[in-house]
Amino acid sequence: MVFSKSLTAEEFNPEIIMNSGQVFRMKKETAGADGMPDTYSACSGDNDVYFYLNKEKDTWDFACEESQWDFWCRYFDFDTDYTSYNNIIRKSDDKFLKDSLKDAFGMRILRQDLWEVFISYVISQNNNIPKIKKSIQILCDRYSDGIHFPKADVLAFIPEAELMDGTALGYRADYIKGISERVAAGMLDIEAISKLPYQEAMDALLKIKGVGPKVANCIMLYGFHFMESYPIDTWMKKIISEDYSDYTKDAYLDYINKEYPGFQGYVQQLQFYHKRKG
Repeated sequence: MVFSKSLTAEEFNPEIIMNSGQVFRMKKETAGADGMPDTYSACSGDNDVYFYLNKEKDTWDFACEESQWDFWCRYFDFDTDYTSYNNIIRKSDDKFLKDSLKDAFGMRILRQDLWEVFISYVISQNNNIPKIKKSIQILCDRYSDGIHFPKADVLAFIPEAELMDGTALGYRADYIKGISERVAAGMLDIEAISKLPYQEAMDALLKIKGVGPKVANCIMLYGFHFMESYPIDTWMKKIISEDYSDYTKDAYLDYINKEYPGFQGYVQQLQFYHKRKG
């Protein structure tokens, strides 16, 4: 079934979103030719969608199962007014952030499937985006149907040596197997953690083997949708040292929290995209 949404370029740009580092299974399927639109796809958990800009109707059209449409509306966070965030940024004196906004026009923070985003960011530690995508796709190919993400009760019973074989997971296979076993046994409830207050959720994540501060912040932002989360990786450390060199790390975070309360994670994504693009 096809669902249509009227979205401006400021409100939605899949090229920006899929290259922002927050998602590993969104891609361009076909490049438009002979008047045909670019077509994109996304997979998250048990859900999959194709979408494109319908120039005749001036809408974005999304093709998915009718039962999945609510999931995708939530996934793309269509109920949040990102223009209001942009207006605050435009009025600021922060040149780097304003340049980031111009570069990353159409960014949104996705609300991804909790299980998939959890394992994806365990895979992401000390890793790069092409390798992360490769590992995730191998897991989908081997232990699911190649499209949907494998369940915890499947990964829990895969020998660690097999998980490591040809997946580029390395030491992360131990973490993935351990987390999968706990989820499958009912000892770890990720959805319940996602409903806790911010600090309680963060504390609960940090108690899990394989989850450090950076991974926890990514799960909090891209899965639990705590918009005050501000993940700091190598790129963000570079931004702080090069583009906000007058600040210590703690002073910089105080500045972000004071000036952009409630959408710090969105600010981070704009900056991250801009810096990586160069």
